[in-house]
Amino acid sequence: MDEKVKLLNIGHGNMVLVDRIIGIVEASSLPMKRLKERAFGENLLVDATKGRKTRSIIITDSKHIFLSALNSKALNERLATGKLHRTASQLEFEEGEFVS
Repeated sequence: MDEKVKLLNIGHGNMVLVDRIIGIVEASSLPMKRLKERAFGENLLVDATKGRKTRSIIITDSKHIFLSALNSKALNERLATGKLHRTASQLEFEEGEFVS
């Protein structure tokens, strides 16, 4: 078993297992806001925004919902290009992401 665990950086150093992701969606629609509220009520919500605006929602096969301050396009690009995890300084330099 030489399989490496693949992690996706969803912002601010928070990681999600790539193999567990079912979908990455924009957070702005009303159905997604309802999904977020339901996950909060069921104690399945993980807020990885550090107080910033939620721009995308990551849905996993375990029914956990992760909130990210990165938009879904950026997360999908990371998955497509294989740039799954970067340090905060690399992100700031490469993508112009605000890191504090």
